[in-house]
Amino acid sequence: MSDIPGSVSGSGSDSDSTFDVRQLLRYAAVAVAVVVVLGTLLGGYHQVPEGHVGVQKSFGAVTGAELAPGAHLIVPVKDSVQNVEIRPRTYTMANTQGEGDRPGRADAVTVQTVNGTTVEIDITVRYRVARDDPSTFVTEWRTVQQAEQRLIRPSIRSQLRDEAAGIQTSEIYTSDGRERLGAAAQEKLESAFASEALVLEEVQVRDVDLPDSYDEALNRKEIAKQRVQQKKFEIQQAQREKQRQEIRAEADARVIEIRGTALRQNPIVLRQQYIESIDASDKVILATNRDGTPIILQTGTGPRGNASASEVDLATNRTVNATPTG
Repeated sequence: MSDIPGSVSGSGSDSDSTFDVRQLLRYAAVAVAVVVVLGTLLGGYHQVPEGHVGVQKSFGAVTGAELAPGAHLIVPVKDSVQNVEIRPRTYTMANTQGEGDRPGRADAVTVQTVNGTTVEIDITVRYRVARDDPSTFVTEWRTVQQAEQRLIRPSIRSQLRDEAAGIQTSEIYTSDGRERLGAAAQEKLESAFASEALVLEEVQVRDVDLPDSYDEALNRKEIAKQRVQQKKFEIQQAQREKQRQEIRAEADARVIEIRGTALRQNPIVLRQQYIESIDASDKVILATNRDGTPIILQTGTGPRGNASASEVDLATNRTVNATPTG
């Protein structure tokens, strides 16, 4: 009988031990969950999005540690992470309100040409943070907005103003003028980026806006130029027409000259043409003069009626003698 209570007592002890282990595991799970929740609420969880690098800080100071895109657990309160975009970015200064990076107002670069004309220049800078050195970028500039306002913007403005001061107004809005401005701005920023954790990809001069008064003057000049060109074209057309007429007249004169020479050398041709021109209904009498030249006497219903031999002879002689001598 004494063994039975012992056996019962031993079973109760094992049951208590199992219960204690389960309780401990349950408490541990709850504690971990609480820690995770508190850590999340207090900043212990951080998500780095695609196209970014997470720069880790300890009590606000950059540690140099960099986190790849994805989820990360950090020590709450003590550590923090700043996401830095390493994809290409653009910074635009434009004359159209709301188009540039300063919403709500026009933001083009105002310059003066060598002629003293005020010109507005729209420009876009394409750049990115160096992929292999985002920690240095955060240390130097903290955010891309700071870099744009303190480095990119003043560098562009000063360089464009210096370059435009040596360009004629009539040249600055041309493709050559834009290329010159863009090349100067590119060179300036490449020099400024050389010691920074920034990479310059492109500088584009998008538009050059001239004053309205200058635009009107250009329009008047273009209209006058077109009128001059039209007048030149008309003069050229008239000259070509005159040349064509002279060539045609010379050709006609040459034909007459050749024909007259041929008729003088062959009078029989002229007489043959006269014979062929006689109306078929006319009566024709053929005779010869003292020299033996045939005389054609025409009678009948023609428009001239009967003709005498002397009239026909006279008409024939006039026709032959009237042939050009060349």
